Amino acid sequence: MKSAAAVMFLISLLALTAACSLFDTKNKNSEPDIDWLEHYKTDLKSTPYYVSTTGSDDSAGTSRDAAFRTLRKAMERVRPGGRIYILPGTYSESIAVEGMGDPIAYIGITGITGTPVFDGENRLPFGIWAEKCNHVIFDNMEFRNYTDFGIGAGRADLVFFQNLTIHNNGHAVQLKSWQLEGCGIHVEESENVTISGCDVFENGPNPQSPKYLMGTGINTWGNVNVTITYNRSHHNTGGGILVEDSETVYVESNYIYANDLDATSDGWWDGGIWVDGGRDVILRDNTVYDNLGPGIQLSDEDNQHPTGYRLEGNSCTGNYYGIFIWNFGTAGWPDSTVISTVNNDFSGNSRQDVWIETWW
Repeated sequence: MKSAAAVMFLISLLALTAACSLFDTKNKNSEPDIDWLEHYKTDLKSTPYYVSTTGSDDSAGTSRDAAFRTLRKAMERVRPGGRIYILPGTYSESIAVEGMGDPIAYIGITGITGTPVFDGENRLPFGIWAEKCNHVIFDNMEFRNYTDFGIGAGRADLVFFQNLTIHNNGHAVQLKSWQLEGCGIHVEESENVTISGCDVFENGPNPQSPKYLMGTGINTWGNVNVTITYNRSHHNTGGGILVEDSETVYVESNYIYANDLDATSDGWWDGGIWVDGGRDVILRDNTVYDNLGPGIQLSDEDNQHPTGYRLEGNSCTGNYYGIFIWNFGTAGWPDSTVISTVNNDFSGNSRQDVWIETWW
C-alpha cells in the first residue's frame, strides 16, 4: 500500500503539474546552458541544410562541403518544407526551439550516412526541446548524458520521434521548476505525436531516490492522439512507458524489459507500461518481461473515471507482477467499458499475475 505521505505528495505534484505547463515555469534567463530559439517562420522553402563536426556556422550550410557546425544554426535557417541533414560525429548542444514548422509542409531533421550523437556531457539539461512546434520529424539521432531528458516536446502538433537512440539521460535533474523526474523522451500537452522505432535505455536518476525521483524511458502527459509503437524501453530507473491523463493513445508492439520499478521503500511501484487517467488508450501486442515490479499498471489516481482502456494481445511474463490495477472502485476487474481485455498473457510472474486494489 502507498504510505499516506507518498499519496499526498503525488497528488500535490499532479495538481501542481496540471495547473501549469512546463513552458509556463521556464525562465529563459536563468536556465543553465540552454540555447533558446524562437522560430515563427511560415514562409515555405525547400532548401536543405547540412550540419557537420567539421563545418562552420559562417558557411552557407547548403551542402556537405559547406555545412554548418551546429544544429542550432541550421534550425535557425530552415523553413517549412526544408530539411536538416546531420552528418555523423559528436555534438554538444542544448536547444529549446519555439514555434518551428507549419502544418502545410514538414521540417525534417535527420542523421545521414550514420547516426550523429548529441552528448550532454552530464552537464546540459536536454538535447532538444520543441515548444509549440508544428509538423517536425526528428529521425536517426542519438542523445546521451543529458541531466534531465534526451529529447522532448510541449504544446506541439504533428511531431515525430523516430529511430532515435536515447540513453543515460535524466540522472541528475537540474531544471527543478520543470517538475521532471529524469527520463529519455518527454512529451506533454501535445497532439498528433508519434514515437516509433526508438531504443530507450538506462535513463532515470542515479542514484535512485524513490520518494521524489523515479525516471521513465518514454514519458507522456496530457496529450491527444499519440502513437507509441515498435520501441524498446529497457534498463531504466523507473518505468518503461508512461501514458498519463491522455486521450486516444495507441501503445503497440513495444518491448519493455528489465526496468527497475521498485519504489517500495516509499510504499509504491512504478510500471513497465503505466496508464493513469485519460481515456481511449489501447495497449496492443506489447511484450513486457523481466521488470522489477508490475509489467502493466492501470490506475485512476485522481478519480477521473477513465474509460476505454483496451488490452489486446499483450504478454507480461517474468515480472514481479503481471498487471496491477488500482483505484477503479472494485476489487475485481472493472467493467468492460472501463477496461476490456482480449488474448493477453499475464502468467509466469514471480509474485502475482493479476493484482487489483480498490485503492493503493
